Amino acid sequence: MKLELKWQVLSIICAGIFISTLDGSILNIANPIIAESFSVTMNQVQWVTTAYMLVITATLLFFGKFGDQVGGQKVYAYGFLIFTGGSFLCSISPALYYLITSRIFQAFGASMMMATGAGIISNSFPVAEKGKALGLTSSMVGIGNMAGPVIGGVILASLGWSFIFLVNVPIGLLGFYLALKYLPAQPLNPSRGRYDITGMILFALGSVMLLLALSYNSAATPYAAITAVILLLSFFFYEKKQVQPLLDFTLFKNKTFLFGNIMIFLAYISQIWIMFLIPFYMEDLLQLPPQIMGLYMTIPPVCLAITAPLTGSLSDRIGSGHLTSVGLFLMTLSHIIFSTLSSGSSIPRIIAGLMLIGIGMGFFASPNSSSIFRSVPGDKAGYTGGFTATTRNFSISMGIAASASIFTLLINSQQQLFNPDIAYMSAVGIVFKISAFITLCGFLLSILTAKSRTADPNQKISSD
Repeated sequence: MKLELKWQVLSIICAGIFISTLDGSILNIANPIIAESFSVTMNQVQWVTTAYMLVITATLLFFGKFGDQVGGQKVYAYGFLIFTGGSFLCSISPALYYLITSRIFQAFGASMMMATGAGIISNSFPVAEKGKALGLTSSMVGIGNMAGPVIGGVILASLGWSFIFLVNVPIGLLGFYLALKYLPAQPLNPSRGRYDITGMILFALGSVMLLLALSYNSAATPYAAITAVILLLSFFFYEKKQVQPLLDFTLFKNKTFLFGNIMIFLAYISQIWIMFLIPFYMEDLLQLPPQIMGLYMTIPPVCLAITAPLTGSLSDRIGSGHLTSVGLFLMTLSHIIFSTLSSGSSIPRIIAGLMLIGIGMGFFASPNSSSIFRSVPGDKAGYTGGFTATTRNFSISMGIAASASIFTLLINSQQQLFNPDIAYMSAVGIVFKISAFITLCGFLLSILTAKSRTADPNQKISSD
């Protein structure tokens, strides 16, 4: 591939990454304001994010496989357009339920981009440069997340939350045009056949019921949990019997693919606890204005943007095993720091914790992604991107629902024993001890599997 073409591809994909991460990072600091605007609780407003992530999670595998069969560049381009339309609908939402519905529409476009973007980049760069390219995309995640709180803080302070979605529209329309015109045709997977709609529905329903079970606000929670288990097990056994299943079981024989995705789950399910709960802590207890909250929340993406390209390039030379271990260790330290927050003089600890989570994600994300993509054939790059994005988004969805529910449960019980401030801090401490334990499990898994994920990074499994 010509030098200028591969960088052109990277620029277009990075535009999609920027717009989606900008939207997400702005929403992190906007959630408290949206909750106040609609007079709803933390548990209710979390569905603005959770519904979005849930739809993405349920459809990523479908769009990844669909992209491999019809052309990932087409799916990516029209995903840009749908995302942009959803953003506009979000901006004019008059009520919470309307906003959630618009976010669901927006999520279909985001899923189409997420499922195909990484695969397009992987197919556009030679093996020796995959880590560098994916590191630059991780850096763009950092830049989008970095710009989000700053832009969002200004918008929220002066224009209101609806305008945080309008900033996506001009970028999205330009991105759609560029993607449709300039993205090159992608290799097609020859195994064509019917699409596994039944499998997608089973997985979507199982995911919905699981998230409902994690929401601490319903007497039906045990029934939702049982239903979720039945649906997800039904999905698994249904897929085992299919000729062309939504789940590509051959990839699970690849240790790099398998362990890499397990670590993605553990890293992101705990990382989102910080990004979701800390803005509420800064507003509820520290009473910081949105623009100041936004500045603090730029710390993780700044650190990610600096470290991700460096670690991505380094993984091209030494492999990914030890880099992911360092990243998960730093993330564990971050959660431990947040578990020691107090109602007074907490700013230095917040800064330290946010720096460590950003640097840790920079060490983990791009090396881990690079090792996974190196281990799979090019005609399954779209599916691989869809699967890893499914793992990431499913873990984020679970993390938001679980953190909000656990925090609500804890603060309700603590308020029976202590005054509100002490009860709040006690709940915060316990929540982040739990998330630290989750990340520690990922760190230990990374150490135990580092050798197998580093020994032969260029080995690929069969595409059969």
